[in-house]
Amino acid sequence: MVSAIVILAGFTVAADLQAQQGRAGQNEAESGAQQTVGFSVRERQIVAEFFATNRQEAEALPPGIARNLERGKRLPPGISKRPIPYRLQAEFPARAGFEVSIFGDRIVLLEASGLVVDIIEGVL
Repeated sequence: MVSAIVILAGFTVAADLQAQQGRAGQNEAESGAQQTVGFSVRERQIVAEFFATNRQEAEALPPGIARNLERGKRLPPGISKRPIPYRLQAEFPARAGFEVSIFGDRIVLLEASGLVVDIIEGVL
């Protein structure tokens, strides 16, 4: 009887460890997916190179709007956006449900819902 309890306890511990490892792997996969959302290093390089050779005038955002234009937040009210130039847009990989726009002096990656996913500053 004692050996049966020890064997059963061993199976329970092994099952618990396997479940914990599965959850840890799932959490790593989820955080990895979150980390890949945003501008990649290559996309940032494409933007910097494009605007280095194709200068555009851009006005700085008003301070109140600039403070509220942050990753993870919705677009602030009263902010106007412009599409990025077509030649630049053609160099970006297609992303369903996302949009890249210019807001003042920043390039912003948005979800379709208006959530700010990532921002590139200092290229305009």
